[in-house]
Amino acid sequence: MTQYQAESLSDAPVRDEPMIIASHVEKWYDNNFHVLRGVSLDVSRGEVVVIMGPSGSGKSTFIRTFNALEPYQKGQIVIDGIELSHDLKNIESIRKEVGMVFQQFNLFPHLTVLQNITLAPIWVRRWPKVKAEEVALQLLERVGILEQANKYPGQLSGGQQQRVAIARALAMQPKIMLFDEPTSALDPEMVREVLDVMKTLARDSGMTMVCVTHEVGFAREVADRVVLMADGLLVEQATPEAFFNDPKEERSRQFLSQIL
Repeated sequence: MTQYQAESLSDAPVRDEPMIIASHVEKWYDNNFHVLRGVSLDVSRGEVVVIMGPSGSGKSTFIRTFNALEPYQKGQIVIDGIELSHDLKNIESIRKEVGMVFQQFNLFPHLTVLQNITLAPIWVRRWPKVKAEEVALQLLERVGILEQANKYPGQLSGGQQQRVAIARALAMQPKIMLFDEPTSALDPEMVREVLDVMKTLARDSGMTMVCVTHEVGFAREVADRVVLMADGLLVEQATPEAFFNDPKEERSRQFLSQIL
C-alpha cells in the first residue's frame, strides 16, 4: 500500500454495518500485469459509492472481484458477512445477494423482456412463474418501461435495454447492486434515462450500490462517497463535495482536470 493510499483510507469515516469489506486485494493477469495492487475498501449498508478513474486503472476488475467474476490472488473480500472463497457453494450464495449491471446489456435476444427478467428468479430462486412475472412487471413499471414487457430486446433502444438489464438484476432481490460503467455503451441522448433510474433506485430503495462511472453529475448528486483509482491503487476517497472541489492528491487533480 502506498503512502497516499494509507492516508486516504485513514481519513475515511468509520461506518457501522459493512456490506462489503475488501482488504489488500491483489490481482495479476498472466503473472506479469499487476492490475490490483493491494486495494482496500469498505462499503456500508445502504451506502452509494462511485468509483472513478482513467481507463486501465483496475476499477472494473475490482468490483468484479466482489462476486467472483474475477479471481484475485491475495487479500480478503467479505460480502455481507460471508468471506469469498473458491468454494462454489460460497460463490453461489454471494451471487444470489449481489446484482450486477454491465456495460453491455447481455440480454437473451430470443426471449421477451418479461422472460429475460423472470428467468433467474424461476431457476435460481425457485419462484413460481406467477410470482416471478408479478415481480418483473412491478420492476418494469419502476424503471418506466412496463409497456415493453412482451417485446424482444432487438425492438428496444439501448437505453430501454439497459433499463431491462437493471430490472433483471433487481428481480433477484439483491442486497447489493454493482454497476460497471452502465452508460458507456449508450448514445448520449439515452444516458439520462438510465441515470435517472439509477438515481431513483439509490434515493428510494436504500440499497447498497457500487458504481463505476465517469458521470460526474451522477456522482455529485447520488454518491455518499467518491473513490478514485489509478494504476491499480486506491488513490483517494471523499465526499462528492470534497472530491470534486478540493481533492487532496495530485493524481486526483490530474484526473479531474481531464473530465471537468
